[in-house]
Amino acid sequence: MAALPFAQTPPVLPSMPNSKPPPGSLEFELTDLGDARRALDLPPDGLIEAQQMAPDYWTGRRRSPTPTDRALTGDAMDWVVHLPAEVRPIVLCERFPRVANAIAQTWAKRAYCESLLAGMLTDQRGKRRGFPPEVQVEIERLAQYRATIA
Repeated sequence: MAALPFAQTPPVLPSMPNSKPPPGSLEFELTDLGDARRALDLPPDGLIEAQQMAPDYWTGRRRSPTPTDRALTGDAMDWVVHLPAEVRPIVLCERFPRVANAIAQTWAKRAYCESLLAGMLTDQRGKRRGFPPEVQVEIERLAQYRATIA
């Protein structure tokens, strides 16, 4: 029998579904090219969570501090004074003036204010500590009161 020239190789027969591949062969999975591209566009599992745990991750994403972050604005003071005494968020104003300012600013816009208050009471981003219990009670009282007025 004559030897085949190097450029010619014997034909490879298609494998049967239940047959074992020849030893040393590579197995491939048929994949749609579009699915493969989409898979490469996604970051690996856990990468985003790991980045968010870095100490400086949120520093560049938060807005710059303003003077009203540390003290109540005049509008917020007026808002607190006009609230019924049993609803006034005293601890919130003392410990989180920025939050009190935001609530006071949105108080007249019912739907927006109710949405803001609901967002403060539920953790939408996951793994947040939330407000201290006494502040949370004040925010809940404000939300209940806001729902009862026009």
